[in-house]
Amino acid sequence: MSKQDIYVQVRDNFKVDSLTSRPQNVGVITKEEAKELGGELFVFDYGSCESGLALRIYVVMSKENRVLDCKMQVFGESELLAVASIAGLICKNKTPDEILNLKEKGFEYFLRENPNIPAFPKRMRFLTNVVLYALWQLARELKGETIDEGPVVDKYTDTKMRFIKDSIRRLELKNLQDVVDYTRAGAYDKSSQYPGAGENISNYYVNDILNETLKEQENEAKNIDLEGKDFKSMSLEEKKAAIESVIDKNIRHMLVMDGGDMEILDIKENGDNTDIYYRYLGACNGCASATTGTQFAIEGILKQKLDPNIRIIPV
Repeated sequence: MSKQDIYVQVRDNFKVDSLTSRPQNVGVITKEEAKELGGELFVFDYGSCESGLALRIYVVMSKENRVLDCKMQVFGESELLAVASIAGLICKNKTPDEILNLKEKGFEYFLRENPNIPAFPKRMRFLTNVVLYALWQLARELKGETIDEGPVVDKYTDTKMRFIKDSIRRLELKNLQDVVDYTRAGAYDKSSQYPGAGENISNYYVNDILNETLKEQENEAKNIDLEGKDFKSMSLEEKKAAIESVIDKNIRHMLVMDGGDMEILDIKENGDNTDIYYRYLGACNGCASATTGTQFAIEGILKQKLDPNIRIIPV
């Protein structure tokens, strides 16, 4: 697929085109403006102009540790303006912990013109992935956490080890080309994809990182044996795995057929009950039956398969 083909596909998305031409939440927030809002200004940089993608994120935090305002300056693909517009919007009124709970899939859905068609061709999906990851790094810094990105894997795009491994896990990437598409690692100079792929010698190879991460996930899955285990006796991590498994096997395909999906945001123990906080994605978001028949059906399946004291709560 040529760059021209990608450009035409993106331009078929009126929402992306509109936000690219008339971006929102893009620009600078000054200390004076932050003071007028009654908050404190924080500025966070991610990426670099040399790598072809750079973000400067301005956030105003309230005394209650919520985002009062968020704007970005961006350098890179013009469509970054559209992604930044939505990113600034969804960050407002959130705490750092709530930002860390944002999902790439839900973020990308905000940019779709048609709920059944991705906002960007695969080769440009790195736009939402990189911006959301930068927001997570900002949230971690606001929480005072130490950020170790690991070594640089692709010096041309300045793509680091942690981002690649994180993307493989979150997005369930299984092949080399998907990792390249979603992270830009090895996209412009193939030398870092695998030995002999390009003219240069690399210290790290994306294909090796992919295989290593998949092996790690395989070993982790073996350590979580849910077969025959009572739901109440499971750890929170095991409960989440069990809930996701039931959703994948019995529920998700029905939602996807209607152009939607759902994601688990949080699981909390409330006395004898297990409360599952979730939200709908795509066409299911705002559907009239989403909080009536569909909700009852999902809850009924989870009660039957796992535990009768499960309650699901839409957010």
